Amino acid sequence: MNLPAVGFARPELLLLLLAVPLVAALVTLAYRARIRALRSFGGATPLVSRSGARWLLKSALLLVALASLVIALAGPYVDLRARAARRLGVDIVLAVDVSQSMAARDVEPDRLRAARHFAEELGRQMIGSRVALVLFAGQGTVRYPATTDPRILGEVLDNSGRGVKLQQGSSLRSGLESSLGAFPADLDPLRQRAIVLVSDGEITNSDVPEASDLVGARIYTVGVGTEAGGQIPTYDANDGKFTGYLRDAGGVPVVTHLVEETLRSVADKGGGSYFHYIGNDGVIGDLARALRTMEAVEPLDDAGSVPDERSAPMVTIAVALLLLEWLISERRAMPSPRGLGRPAARRGRRILGIAIGSAALWAIACGDAALSNETANGLFAGGNYAGALAAYRDLQLDQPDLPELAINAANALHKMAEYPRALAEYGKAIDGKDLHLRAIAQYDRGNTLFRMGRYEDARDAYREALRMDPTDRDAKFNLEIVQRILSARPAQPGQQSGPGPRQPGSPNPGAQGPAQSGQPSAGASAQPGQNPGQPQEPTSDPTNSTDPNAQASPELRPALDDFRRGLTIDEALRVLDALRGEQRGVGQLLEGPRKGTGGEY
Repeated sequence: MNLPAVGFARPELLLLLLAVPLVAALVTLAYRARIRALRSFGGATPLVSRSGARWLLKSALLLVALASLVIALAGPYVDLRARAARRLGVDIVLAVDVSQSMAARDVEPDRLRAARHFAEELGRQMIGSRVALVLFAGQGTVRYPATTDPRILGEVLDNSGRGVKLQQGSSLRSGLESSLGAFPADLDPLRQRAIVLVSDGEITNSDVPEASDLVGARIYTVGVGTEAGGQIPTYDANDGKFTGYLRDAGGVPVVTHLVEETLRSVADKGGGSYFHYIGNDGVIGDLARALRTMEAVEPLDDAGSVPDERSAPMVTIAVALLLLEWLISERRAMPSPRGLGRPAARRGRRILGIAIGSAALWAIACGDAALSNETANGLFAGGNYAGALAAYRDLQLDQPDLPELAINAANALHKMAEYPRALAEYGKAIDGKDLHLRAIAQYDRGNTLFRMGRYEDARDAYREALRMDPTDRDAKFNLEIVQRILSARPAQPGQQSGPGPRQPGSPNPGAQGPAQSGQPSAGASAQPGQNPGQPQEPTSDPTNSTDPNAQASPELRPALDDFRRGLTIDEALRVLDALRGEQRGVGQLLEGPRKGTGGEY
């Protein structure tokens, strides 16, 4: 976006200057009405204590302060400021154990598919990093080279789990050696390197590497399974059918256990941490947060530019004028007997006013970050989502862990249809401590997962939002709709359990609920400053029943918004039944206009 050297970031707000003459007219009318009232009460004799000049001065100060505030809102700038740096991701190698013990079912649905889900979700949360995939058992193999699109790793690992026969024996040394060799050859010296080893810790080759062998990357280990363990299922090599459980030479079923000591030792030697995963996604967020602490910031010479706003001086002028207007009395100064000082109450009021004004001026001088956030919000409101995202990224350089900025960035990514990247940003907000913001992020995450066709995961996200905020009527409504849609879809033969992604446009014979087009519009996130996660409008043609992004037609959308207000769950389900044939507008009905939080981000 090319900008002149001098201008306004939000010139459309200058129209508010039309309010200045309107306020001037209202003040004049009020003054004349008061004069008429005083004359009718006290006669035609003029009041000596009243000063027309003082009233005129106070009015002028008020009007100039109002004009200054409007100009500040418009975002005046006198130059363009170059972006000084950008945040670098981390080079990560995911090393997944595919030995025979990973088929145990002490973790649902089994250890290997739990590891697959772990890898997939971690990849989504580490957008911007380069991630490679290594599979190891007795030997290590680079299954997929380093990629900046980690979304594909879950599919690759899923295909590997079905197409590669699980091997006996497990060697941590071979897995780590293959991982060290899987890092990109063009390693940026500023990028940090990390290995995430996912295993049950059962090592049959007794070759746990020493600390000297683990130099070159920080190592995090993830234990999948339970200490109680489980039996190891076996399958027919030809048709893959279950044939029983692995037995030893004496015919006793072999039970595999999670060995945390081994994995914890490797993590300690590699300078990382150990995590225990049994399907709880909070562990994925903890690991992603630890990996993000390794991200570096790279100084840049030519990374584009943003307006260098000068709103703070205008706000300072406005506050100073308002303070001065408050301190000036409309009455003339009356002579007082000599020797008597100013009343203590009036003197205290003047001192208090000066103190408050000084504090306000100091706060405004330090308020560039808030004004910059207003700049980003203005870009978002104007439809420049890429510019808004860049502005939020600039703010995140100073406050990388602020959940409000993560939600705002996710909203911009929603508008750009970058749903996986939006999920990663919502994940940062979910990792925060503010329960209210976490509930909002979970609600938005549910909408995004639904838009991607991951219905079960969307249902879980809505449940989490309700757990954090049981009064959230929108989340309750969406959860009921999602459950109805899922129950209306017939189970497919041989369908895998677990939260794996579903193709949004896949045919669904016999489905009677709006499983094809009744998805919430994750692309319609709230504008920053209203409420992160307020779906506003879907983004595709509703007449195609196989389109997962179907939206309400323009004439139907306002009616659905009005209809949804006060709608009960039973009524909504009856509406879904009525929409089975055409299924238009279901996505808009599902999301609806989300209530604001009263907070502006």
